[in-house]
Order: sequence, then structure tokens, then C-alpha cells
Amino acid sequence: MTSVNHPLFPFLDGLDEGLKREVIAQLRDLWTHTSTAIEGNTLTLGETAFVLAEGLTVAGKPLKDHQEVVGHARAIDLLYRLPDEPRPVTEEDLFRLHKAVQTDIELDIDKPIGAWKVEPTG
Repeated sequence: MTSVNHPLFPFLDGLDEGLKREVIAQLRDLWTHTSTAIEGNTLTLGETAFVLAEGLTVAGKPLKDHQEVVGHARAIDLLYRLPDEPRPVTEEDLFRLHKAVQTDIELDIDKPIGAWKVEPTG
């Protein structure tokens, strides 16, 4: 989780530190849920929050849905940390984000994880 005194969250200034952490976690959960739901993920917002808070799976839900939620939240945590680094976003930062959201770890020379795609599209 990111620092509670963070440049991305000036609207939280003046709140209790525990409350700040909770709001930041809820923002991550909502962002993760809505983004993965658009892609067909079947976890509800409550289930998404449960998976991220407890690290457990929800009975009857596909493992890929859990992996997508965890990967997306991992990428958000990386995004939260980018402003902490006093430098422009780099290619390496982009590749770290790409790796964070990957759920299928397949070695494929044409579709590398954490590198530029080399196969033509279309």
C-alpha cells in the first residue's frame, strides 16, 4: 500500500491516518473491480475487496478472475508509487506494470512479458 501522505491524494489531507489508508484501499478495490468487470471478470465488488484483503479465493469463481484482480491491484500499487520517484516514467516502469497485470505466464518470443511486442498486429 502507498504512503498515506501522497501527492496523488491531497483530498485526504487532514484525515486520520487509518482512515486515509482505508480510503486508498477502497479506491484501489473499486478501480480494480470496475476495470476487470469491463473485461468479463465475474467477481463482485465485495468479492474483489475480500480477495485483495484476505488473499483467499471465492468458491465457485474462476481462478483466472482472482488472478486478474490481484494483478490489477498490483499494477495500481505500482502506479501509486511512481510519483514517489523524482524522475520521468521510464520504459522499465511500463514493463513492470505489464508484468504486474499478467495472469498467464507463458514464454512466447512473439509476446514477451515485460518487453515490447514483436509480432505484427492484424
